[in-house]
Amino acid sequence: MAESLQAVWEWLASVNGGLYAITALMAALWAASEVLIGYPDRPVQALRTWGAWLLMAANALFACLALAAALTLVPNSASIWMALGVGLSWQSMLRGGINIQPVPMSEAADVRTEQPLGVPLNELYTRLQGFCVGQIQRQLVGARVDLMERAIDKLEVPDLARIARLVTAALSITEAEEFIQRIENDVDLTKERKEIMLISLILDNGGADILRTQVKQAKRGS
Repeated sequence: MAESLQAVWEWLASVNGGLYAITALMAALWAASEVLIGYPDRPVQALRTWGAWLLMAANALFACLALAAALTLVPNSASIWMALGVGLSWQSMLRGGINIQPVPMSEAADVRTEQPLGVPLNELYTRLQGFCVGQIQRQLVGARVDLMERAIDKLEVPDLARIARLVTAALSITEAEEFIQRIENDVDLTKERKEIMLISLILDNGGADILRTQVKQAKRGS
């Protein structure tokens, strides 16, 4: 076991493994910050999705590829500052400063074709980034629907109205009281429709944690 670890350590030293680790960490943290900024109302939930983890891993991988290209283009430039710089700005390097060959998708049918068929690395990353963002959005929607279903199952309209009043009062939304009363007293609305509208009001105003806590309390009390 010790010999295996020693071999791994020697290999990492030979390929500047520490620099690649720094670059990967910086790129992953940068991707995490983008997720947090992109979903300010649900930052923790967004960061917990596997789409966010895939985005961070993809950033780390592409940043390491950019570092490898930079070290190839500029020999004897390996340093911690190089690793930090690439980790934080690798996207700019990829899109403007480094010309990386397309990733082959299939062989060209015509042997006279000079350019290989493939997807440029920057375009490949853009596609992967879009996929990850889409997965984050789907997972957040799924979590929201799941919370709504549990709230409908465990809480009644008066309970939801009380929570909605607390959330909107904390945010000083004065016009919300009239809206809540209208939902409660509208005889044309079904019970489920009233619950959905009240839950949506709570969630849209950042009351997901409060609603989740109330659902858990109701579940323990049942």
